[in-house]
Amino acid sequence: MRQSRQGFYPCTKLSPHAAPTFILMCEQITMKKTIVLVDRTNQVGFLSKARRRLTCVNICAALVLLCIALPLNVGVAIASGVPPEFGIMSGVIASLVSGIFSSSAYLISGPDAGIGVLVLEVIRKYGIQNLGAIVLTAGLIQIALGLSSSAKWFKALSPALINGMLAGMGLLIIFTQFHIMLDDTPKESGLMNMVLIPETVIKTFSAANGSAQFLAAVLSISAITIAVLWTRFAPGKLRSIPNVLVTIIAISSVAYWLKLPVNLVDFPTNLTQNLTPLTVSNFINCLNKPEILTAAFMLAFVCSAQSLITLTALDPQASRGNTKHDRELIAQGIGNAICGFLGILPIVGVLLRSVANKQNGATDNTPNILHGALMLAVIFLAPQLLKAIPSCVLSATLVLIGYRMVSNIFGQIKGYERGELMIFALTTSAIIATNLFTGVLIGFVVAAAKAFFVLSNLDIHVQKSNDSGVVTLYLSGAATFVALPQLTEVLGEIADDQLLHLNLDNLRYMDHACLQQLTQWERQHKGKLFIDWEQSPTDIHTLPRYARRPRVRPGERQEPRKSGVAILDNT
Repeated sequence: MRQSRQGFYPCTKLSPHAAPTFILMCEQITMKKTIVLVDRTNQVGFLSKARRRLTCVNICAALVLLCIALPLNVGVAIASGVPPEFGIMSGVIASLVSGIFSSSAYLISGPDAGIGVLVLEVIRKYGIQNLGAIVLTAGLIQIALGLSSSAKWFKALSPALINGMLAGMGLLIIFTQFHIMLDDTPKESGLMNMVLIPETVIKTFSAANGSAQFLAAVLSISAITIAVLWTRFAPGKLRSIPNVLVTIIAISSVAYWLKLPVNLVDFPTNLTQNLTPLTVSNFINCLNKPEILTAAFMLAFVCSAQSLITLTALDPQASRGNTKHDRELIAQGIGNAICGFLGILPIVGVLLRSVANKQNGATDNTPNILHGALMLAVIFLAPQLLKAIPSCVLSATLVLIGYRMVSNIFGQIKGYERGELMIFALTTSAIIATNLFTGVLIGFVVAAAKAFFVLSNLDIHVQKSNDSGVVTLYLSGAATFVALPQLTEVLGEIADDQLLHLNLDNLRYMDHACLQQLTQWERQHKGKLFIDWEQSPTDIHTLPRYARRPRVRPGERQEPRKSGVAILDNT
């Protein structure tokens, strides 16, 4: 190692085998204010120990991901109205395919409860036979967005719109899964699910103690209680075990031991028995239907927005450029294209799994890929374990996830202004009252209308001085053609022979229509017009008419021009 002004750099290059695993290990020994770097890359024992430590970290992270992802994939599939194996197969593809192309070492993709709400809505409208075409088209759209470097445009979306969308998805998860949690059938819309919750609760707890609904309610309440208590009071070393895994193992063991008559997960022995791969003819037929394309664009938008938001939250370095975002869209698109071809659930970047992966010390995509391989091994070697899980426990877990999702979002919107809160509330309410697509569309229209109002709003304040006969006009906001009636009315109230001082300190923009109106008014006015642009960001002073010196009549003294002030005299 040699020393330079910037620091230390190696004398020789690392070998290709040592670089990927970060083998360059140095000791810093402080002695008499001198740092001595000891290169141990050539010591075989040290290298093997580092590799073993890295392998152990990757395996532990993969096991934690497996414990979180496996039950949630099954739960999301059931909540989406598709067979349970669809969720597992989507999780495997997200791990083994998207994980390889992903730009982040932390981001873990798979079926998500929020996307499950959209899938359930798509299946109800267009049938499960069209799910594959919609997911495949959404994947192709994501690939096109990534290849065209269009990920940056998702940063232009209003945070209130995105948070409103996520909050609406979280509330739909709660309202829908609450009925399944009590072994009841969910209703057709989110609004009906919300309204009929009291009726379901009364029906459940008014039944006999031995009824299936009552037992499911007891198991669900116990599951939520165990998950909350484990998160808060688990010992230090055991806290790394996911509360989802602890809850499912505990409740499933009790249900199996007591032989309780509750609904269990219906998991088939053959994973491919319900698969219907998409054919070229069916795909072309679906593309000819505008409603299918609309659903695909909506799915691509929601999946892309959620994945990029998760990526930015996990990796702050990703927000400095667009390369990671574009590559992540391509990775997500490849995974969704394969899922669409198989006719299974779409995938998206999931925050819960990604945070667990980061907290367990992942440094590359090895845990992501490894947990997918372990998932395949479990469902092939021990599918009976999945058949022992009560469905109500998975729904209770999803209800808890939806609650945490909504509570986190409500914590983020505390600093929003009134206009942003209106966008958030309208988006969330519209999603619950109608559906996800209509709700997001309404939120987008409201956000665009609010932006148009802010950009075109002009605030005019008139200050008159009776003694000197000077009228000061303060303009703030944006002076566009929309504000012409307001500006004309105010100018019409100013009497002749008065000195008008136009203050533009807080004016962000002035278009040609308003400038022309001021010019015409100045021509008809018999006094002087002072325009102060010194602190204004507008370019009004660059226009020829306002950049010239004031006109001077014969015998009249020429006034020196002040910096930043245009003097127009029509006397």
